[in-house]
Amino acid sequence: MAQIETWKPQYTKYFEALNRGWIVRFFDENTIEPFEVELLTNPKKEILDKGGHLFFATESGNVLGCVALLKHGETEYEISKLAVDPSAQGKGVAKQLFDAIFNYAKNNNISKLILETNTKLKAAMGLYNKYGFSEVKDFTPHYTRVNIKFEKLLS
Repeated sequence: MAQIETWKPQYTKYFEALNRGWIVRFFDENTIEPFEVELLTNPKKEILDKGGHLFFATESGNVLGCVALLKHGETEYEISKLAVDPSAQGKGVAKQLFDAIFNYAKNNNISKLILETNTKLKAAMGLYNKYGFSEVKDFTPHYTRVNIKFEKLLS
């Protein structure tokens, strides 16, 4: 079982590599948007300094996965940049990261979580359904590779 940690400066390279890796694997390098390059290469400035949060799953000093919470409002955050190393997939790492998000949300009075994804990401779609996310029908995607948006209202 992985250990969940928050961002450390040395994790920036893993955040970028893991996310670029899945984008290239499922889409194409050319689908990485200019604003996204900033997010991936400078998460402290683009996520943490703007009120967001980063979680990393580690095991024996290796980073297995990561996820970001982007602040949209006082009580609304977007789950973004969920990526798990291919060698760790199927081992519950994404679930551990999601559990960390939900614990953080509960402890920080977050009332709404949103996320955007693509229906071709079957494992991710299963995870979002398992956690009770509902599809948002009318939305404007933030990424060209997005074709579906989900939200979950928290009590």
